[in-house]
Parts: sequence; C-alpha cells; structure tokens
Amino acid sequence: MKKNETPLTSTLEDYLATIFRLVQKSGEARSNAIAEELSVTRSSVTTALKSLASRELIEYTPYNPITLTPSGWELGKRIAHRNMILQDFFGRVLQLDPQVAVETACRVEHAVSDDVVLELGRFILYLKESGCDIETWREKFIFPKDHTSR
Repeated sequence: MKKNETPLTSTLEDYLATIFRLVQKSGEARSNAIAEELSVTRSSVTTALKSLASRELIEYTPYNPITLTPSGWELGKRIAHRNMILQDFFGRVLQLDPQVAVETACRVEHAVSDDVVLELGRFILYLKESGCDIETWREKFIFPKDHTSR
C-alpha cells in the first residue's frame, strides 16, 4: 500500500482473499468466478478490481484472468489465513454450526488484530499438540437447558 493510501475496506479485503483462494485452487481468478464466490454482480466485481488494481495489488485487464502482484499475493494470503484460523476456531473449537462459523469468521476477521488471530492459532495448535480432543471437549461441560448467564 502506498504511503498516503487509505487501508483496504473489509469488502476489498474479501475480494482480495477470494482472488487469492481462487488462484490457489484453480490457478487463476476470473471476474465471473469472483462474482459467483461472493454472490455479487459482475459490475460490483469490476469496480472492486479497478480499485485493487489502482492500489497495485492486482493486475487487471477486462476479459483476462486477474493476476496478483507480489504485495497483493502477500496481503491476500494473510487475509485468507486469518479467515481460515477464525473458521477453525469457531467451527472446530467452539463447534458452532458450519454456516455460522463461516459468517462469524468473515465478520470478525476485519475487526481483530493480526496478533489476536496469531494467538488463536497458537491456542488451536496447543489444543491439538496437548492431546485435547477438540471435537468432544464440550461434552464435558453440559449445562441444563434452562441455564442462562446472569
């Protein structure tokens, strides 16, 4: 990011992470695949791509695959990794419904610092390495149905 440039919005972060994931998965990212992945219109994708290109995070030419610049690759990887750790925490550790885990991770990833995500990742690794059965820990802490926090 250039010195005087504002940080990416959460929406642009989502676009960049989506481009990164598509390139990782299929070797390229195209506008129609981005639109489908994010459930947005092609015109919204075009607007976002122009903004990312102006920030030198991607190389974009209409009707051609989108290419990440080195700085776009690094930032896209970081954002996608944050999302993966948060989804793992909400889904596997807290055992939220998979759709709730995905939606929550998408919202939280823009609000917490890299340090917080790093510590959550370390905590997940600690649970795995310590032999804790992440998938069944909740069974040990069953509360009555009428239990509410006060």
